[in-house]
Amino acid sequence: MGEAKMPRTGLGAARLTARIAMVVGALMLVAAFFLPWASAGDEFRDAAALAPDVVFYEPTGMTVSGATDISLMEYAQVYGSMGGTWQVYMVIMYATVGVAAVALVFAAFGKPVPTVVFGIAAFAASRLLVWDFGDRGVLPNGTHDWGLAPAVYIVGFVVVLAASVWMFMLRRQEGKRQEKGVSARPAGPSC
Repeated sequence: MGEAKMPRTGLGAARLTARIAMVVGALMLVAAFFLPWASAGDEFRDAAALAPDVVFYEPTGMTVSGATDISLMEYAQVYGSMGGTWQVYMVIMYATVGVAAVALVFAAFGKPVPTVVFGIAAFAASRLLVWDFGDRGVLPNGTHDWGLAPAVYIVGFVVVLAASVWMFMLRRQEGKRQEKGVSARPAGPSC
């Protein structure tokens, strides 16, 4: 009696909304890989505007104008070009986008548990990179500060987590309704 009854169509609309929210959150986790991880300060930007085609990092061909906003994808290319143990950073960065992409696939199929598991993995990898960049003094530094991407990872993870929990609860609610519907049917004669 105290339980609010949600019409079947309302439950379907809520599931669709939760699924869309999971997809949006997972998409944010994927997109963050391509957004600025590091953003240059005004002084660097002014200098870059004077000589935009000067090469900033030769092995990757990154120019000064391209180094004003550096994404994890570009950092992965830089670390990959350095060889040796530096390539571990490249692997972690590509793994971050890889698990985020898997979370996106599961979100698109409406699977809340694997979506949140892979979302946690992407978020954890991004936090590991934030810690590492800060610990080694890569960011912030004299020319660059944190970009938009670390914040997008946080927001994307929160959306994935909330939407996945919501979707999971909706599925449980629907399962309980189906159980009640089956047990409430009168036992009629079988033919």
